[in-house]
Amino acid sequence: MGSYSVHIVILNWNGLEDTLECLRSVSALTYPDIRVQLVDNASSNNEAKKIASEFPNINVIANVENLGFCGGCNMGMRQALIEGADFVMLLNNDTIVPPDLVDVLVEEYVNLDHPGAVSPVILKYPETDKVWFSIAQWETDWRRGEAQFRLTLEDTYEVLRLRSPYKSEFACGCCLFVSSDVIKKTGFFDERYFAFFDEAEWCARMSQEGYESYVVPAAHMYHKVGGSVPSLVMTYLLSRNRLLWISDNLGFSQKLKAYPILGKDLVWHLLNLAGVIRKKKQHTSRKYSRAVVWGTKDYLFRRFGKWHPKAEKTIFDPK
Repeated sequence: MGSYSVHIVILNWNGLEDTLECLRSVSALTYPDIRVQLVDNASSNNEAKKIASEFPNINVIANVENLGFCGGCNMGMRQALIEGADFVMLLNNDTIVPPDLVDVLVEEYVNLDHPGAVSPVILKYPETDKVWFSIAQWETDWRRGEAQFRLTLEDTYEVLRLRSPYKSEFACGCCLFVSSDVIKKTGFFDERYFAFFDEAEWCARMSQEGYESYVVPAAHMYHKVGGSVPSLVMTYLLSRNRLLWISDNLGFSQKLKAYPILGKDLVWHLLNLAGVIRKKKQHTSRKYSRAVVWGTKDYLFRRFGKWHPKAEKTIFDPK
C-alpha cells in the first residue's frame, strides 16, 4: 500500500502541547509515504517556530492571521496538491493516532464504491472505551428538542470494529481522509463557516458530484474532545453555522421541522439572559446564552467567516 503519497494536514492555534503530542504519534505511523503540512493559525509565543524546531522534517506554514479551520485546512490542502499528494488526511491537533491508521485507511479507501471523504471511528481520550464519532445522521425531534447531527451509534467499538465500511452523511473533520482527485473535482472548504459544520457542507458538495462519505470501523483513533477551541467560541460558531447549513442543505419540509425547535431554543436563551430562567441545567450560564444569541444574530445579519468583532468580548470572556 505504499504506492500512494499521503499528506497529513494539521492546524495549530495556541495548542502547542496538544500539537506536539499529536505529531509524536504521527511520527510513529507505519505507512511509508507520509508528508505533514502543519498550518499555524497565527498562534502566540512563537509556537510555529517551536514546532518546526522539534519536527524539522515537516512543512510548517505560519499564517499571519487566524484563518479558522476552513482557511487553514485549505492552505494545507493546496500545498499538498502542489507537492503531488495522492491523498490528504485532515487531522485535529488534539488527537492521538495509532501506528497503522493510514495503512488501514488507504487499503479500505481504494476498495470503496465511489468514495469521497472517509473517517475512522473516533474514540474519546483519555476515556478510550467511549466512542465519540461513528456516524453522521441528521435528526430532528421535537420531543427531545433536537435539530442536529447525531455523531454516534449505540454500539461499542468492540462491536463496531467488526463491521464493514458504511455510509455516513459526512466524514468527520477531526480525521477526514480524501483523495486529491475528489478535492480537485469538488473544491475546498467553504470559508464562510470558519469552523464547525464545514465538513458537513463539503461532503454535501461531494455527494452532488457522485461521491459517498464513509466510516471505516477497522480504523480508529483518539480525540481530546473540545481541546482545540474555547467552549464559547465553539458555541457561537455552532449556533451560527448550524443555521447556515440548514438554509443551504435541508429541504423545505425538513426546515419546517427544524426551525421551530431552534426558535424555541433561542427564546429560552433570551429569557435566560433576561433573568427569567431559574431552573439549573447544563449550559445555562448567561455567557453561554450570549454566545448562542450572538451566533444567531450574526447568521441573520449574514456575518460569516471569523467571528464578528463585537462578539469577541462575549465568546472569549473567561468569567
